Amino acid sequence: MNLVLGWIPKLFGSANYTLRNYSVFLMIILCIQYIPIESRAGVSWVKVTAMVVTIFIYLRYIAVNKMFIICTIYLFWIYVTAYCLHPNSFRASTVIYLSMYVLTFMAFYTFVWEYHVFSLDFFIRVLRNFIFVLVCVLVIQQCCLIVGIRLLPIINLCLELDRGIGANSLTFEPSTLGRLLNVLYYAYLKCNEYKQGSKIGLQQIFTGEHKLVSVAFVWATLTMGSGTAFIALAITSLYFMRGRQFLLSIPIFIGLFLILDVSGNQSFERAVYASQSTITGDSKLIMETDGSAAVRILPIVNTLKIDWSDIDSWIGEGCDSARKHGVYSKYRYMGQISDYGLISYLLELLLIFSCSIRFASLGTIMFFLGVGGGVANVSYGWGLLMIFSCVKYFYENRPDVIHENIDGNLIVLD
Repeated sequence: MNLVLGWIPKLFGSANYTLRNYSVFLMIILCIQYIPIESRAGVSWVKVTAMVVTIFIYLRYIAVNKMFIICTIYLFWIYVTAYCLHPNSFRASTVIYLSMYVLTFMAFYTFVWEYHVFSLDFFIRVLRNFIFVLVCVLVIQQCCLIVGIRLLPIINLCLELDRGIGANSLTFEPSTLGRLLNVLYYAYLKCNEYKQGSKIGLQQIFTGEHKLVSVAFVWATLTMGSGTAFIALAITSLYFMRGRQFLLSIPIFIGLFLILDVSGNQSFERAVYASQSTITGDSKLIMETDGSAAVRILPIVNTLKIDWSDIDSWIGEGCDSARKHGVYSKYRYMGQISDYGLISYLLELLLIFSCSIRFASLGTIMFFLGVGGGVANVSYGWGLLMIFSCVKYFYENRPDVIHENIDGNLIVLD
């Protein structure tokens, strides 16, 4: 274990291995995917090992908090609907795998909220360095693509993509990288906002300590070859859309839109087409426009059309039913509604918005449009929830006790 975790103190500036460093390792290992070892499909035994170790560590630090109560109810319902209500389709491996993710998230939440393993400055440094590592690997991959090297597993260049210099860095694919980087950058902005006691202005992000982070983030978003990254960028940009910053941002984003439109950037065009097809609500058109985006958008569209009177909508159809219907099926819903029903999904949302994402925040939009409104057995989805959970922690535990209301106005509380 020390060999595996030995690089973390060097990268993030800690002298000794501690629970804090393990929490960083856990968050990162769930966010990334090193394909040569983990592959792109199936179970990652690297992550399974990390989660098993985490569960044993958690037994030492376990605390009965709201996370513990909600997760206990959630897992109880999963077992009831999977085993008691649908015994013929029950698969222990599927349910256990989900349970491992939930217990791992419970452990991380406890480390952060109960044992206060992160200081604000330390977490900002983690976010900053994580962004730099992802972008540096992406740039190295892009240099290889420029000179004609299309496959080099040691730097995670394992995908045959026809997207110019677009690549996946340390993730599953470019679209995953786009979602991850935007969540990291959003978290970076929010944590720095909490640190200075006021919002980070648009004029600040390319100056001082924020300059290199912002340049790296923008470069990666524009060149990774993902339409999803542009949609995520548009959501992240909403952070600046208030007051005078809104007026300042309008010509900047209009200019950027026109430049990308004229340049013929294929990823940008896919993002525009995907957005237009989503507005129509036509499932077939969404699928034909952008297959990658459709995997996340179609479940939302299907859920809005779900039959509320059907008992299966509430209790699901059993393990792996979503997979049996197919990725683009009209029966593929948000979260794991197909498997465990709407009741499980409501419990999942209670878990997420109570312990991870503030509902009145951009994180909510990122959650629904970025990962399709559910995490299921998807590792990076749980990794993103860990990042959001830390942002929520610092929001509720700032020394200056400044909070935001739904309109975004700052209110100083006594």
